[in-house]
Amino acid sequence: MQQAKKIGKRVLQIGLPLVILGIVFYYVKRDWGELTSYKFQWNPGWLALAFPGFLFQELSYGLIWRFVLARLGSKLDLRTSLRIYLASEFVRYIPGNVWHVLTRILWVNKYGVSRPIAFASITIELITKLAAGALVFAVSLLFWGDLGSVRSLFDGTPIVVGLGALTILALLVILHPRVLSALLNTALRLLKRDPIVLSLRYRDILLVTLAWFTSWLIAGCAFHFLLLALWPQAPLLALPICIGIYTIAWDIGFVSFITPSGLGFREGAIVGLFALALPLPAALAAVLAVLSRLVSTIAELICVSIAYLSGGRQVRAVQQAQTAIQSQHDDESKKEEVAVLTADTPKHPGIEGEAASD
Repeated sequence: MQQAKKIGKRVLQIGLPLVILGIVFYYVKRDWGELTSYKFQWNPGWLALAFPGFLFQELSYGLIWRFVLARLGSKLDLRTSLRIYLASEFVRYIPGNVWHVLTRILWVNKYGVSRPIAFASITIELITKLAAGALVFAVSLLFWGDLGSVRSLFDGTPIVVGLGALTILALLVILHPRVLSALLNTALRLLKRDPIVLSLRYRDILLVTLAWFTSWLIAGCAFHFLLLALWPQAPLLALPICIGIYTIAWDIGFVSFITPSGLGFREGAIVGLFALALPLPAALAAVLAVLSRLVSTIAELICVSIAYLSGGRQVRAVQQAQTAIQSQHDDESKKEEVAVLTADTPKHPGIEGEAASD
């Protein structure tokens, strides 16, 4: 049973991204004639402007996490917090989207931050990051009625605008500590995990969310610069739409939990949303999705590599601790598998009798 689950999970990890990428390449092949006839006006200047935006986004992650830790009563200096955050991201491309969290908890514990505080800080960071992304997307929906397929689909009715406004209000309610704590602990109980206590005030959570909002705005602007590099005649209204599409596509990729760094899911979401929001050929949207992944990954690898190399002995110590935990987890899984197989093996009374008679 355990082996079947592992095989099924591996099939999903490999198969689903291939299906999504296959769909993306299908659109590229289908619209190849339109794509080749499209007069590209490649502008490297916009690409040069986009790259610093993705770099800043990577650096902002560590800054916001440091702010959350400070609100929880644990302070780290700027250099240490950036090094821990960015270097731990080195393992984020392992399937599961969890090993970078474990690495950060083990590492920050060496600076006197208890594991419960470290786990709480990461939980708050991820929730507010996802919520801010959804909030940015909700705000961008206010601009969706004037362009693309959405305009003809709803015939000018303000359904999308209303949906955006309701989503903004709902997120502000969900982010209240009482509501957020209740939702989190309900999920933890379903997962058979210990409950957590959110000690942050509503004002603190809103401040963290606002910081993420700013980070997403900058990254979304960088994504819009990539669009301008491929499609210089993009209307001004494409700016808020691009920002919203990039943020919600990142959220979708993160919560997939199947592929490393949401590979395939983020790109599929970008292509699908562009088909609804802007009069952009699907093939060009696919090129933009792949280009954004490439540029953001290069920016991430630069920041992560510098932090990883500067970590020195601490990186190796954390890796050893992480390897020990992973080995223990694998041993426990093997023991459970053996126990299941043993329970399922039929007993042979005749053999037991012969052994007894001997």
